[in-house]
Amino acid sequence: MNVSVNLRISPWNPAGAPMIDKNPGHIVPLTVALWSLFVGAAGSFPAFAQSRTDSEIRGKVSLTVKREPERRHTAMLQRYPAHGTDSRSDTGTTSQPATIPLSERSVVFLEGDFPNRGKYPPPEQNPILDQKDLQFHPQVLPILVGTTVDFPNRDNLFHNVFSYSQPKEFDLGRYPRDDSRSVRFDRPGLVRVYCDIHSHMNATIMVLPHPYFATPNDDGTYAIRHVPEGKYSIVLWVDRNVVELRPVEIRAGETVTADFTH
Repeated sequence: MNVSVNLRISPWNPAGAPMIDKNPGHIVPLTVALWSLFVGAAGSFPAFAQSRTDSEIRGKVSLTVKREPERRHTAMLQRYPAHGTDSRSDTGTTSQPATIPLSERSVVFLEGDFPNRGKYPPPEQNPILDQKDLQFHPQVLPILVGTTVDFPNRDNLFHNVFSYSQPKEFDLGRYPRDDSRSVRFDRPGLVRVYCDIHSHMNATIMVLPHPYFATPNDDGTYAIRHVPEGKYSIVLWVDRNVVELRPVEIRAGETVTADFTH
């Protein structure tokens, strides 16, 4: 049974918007409802399996607000030539990508009171936050609480990944190309990630207390599967902010369509 919901995004109202951080070292809630869910410990797989249903939310994200192209020329200084890089002092420039794929800068997720809160196992394979071409890829990474993220360096220079965000403070130190470090995220919330060597590099890790989220494909299509029936809020996040939040109701066995235009 398919149910189509006519969801047209209205302009974002800053007065009613969830608060975001203005200081890289601090965070404040996306919405009161979201952060009120950010509690609980990881549980067992059987509880999660029993809660799965055939209900799902499908839709398409269309962005009409154009993002300013980011073309930076950054000095490629081999600060530590003795560690896996060319022994010469090589100074050059690199241009950052003019466009960022939708799949790397957005996420659709649910807020609400889920029946098995805190009882979802993390994925068996670690998600990856790449460092490549002097950028993080993706720039928005949604994960389930309890997940370990890998941070490989694919640039021919050193990076130093760190965060001062309250859910997870860490500093991975400087490490060269083809090396990788890992971090486990045990507390839900927003984690702003930066590079200590290249100040323009930044990414957002969204540590969610449940698995009901999806990263849109580059064509904008997405699907959130096995959603328990109930009343929730569906949220579209793009780049570093929430751009829309609205109610959605799921009934057992139904497919709800929720399209976003921003």
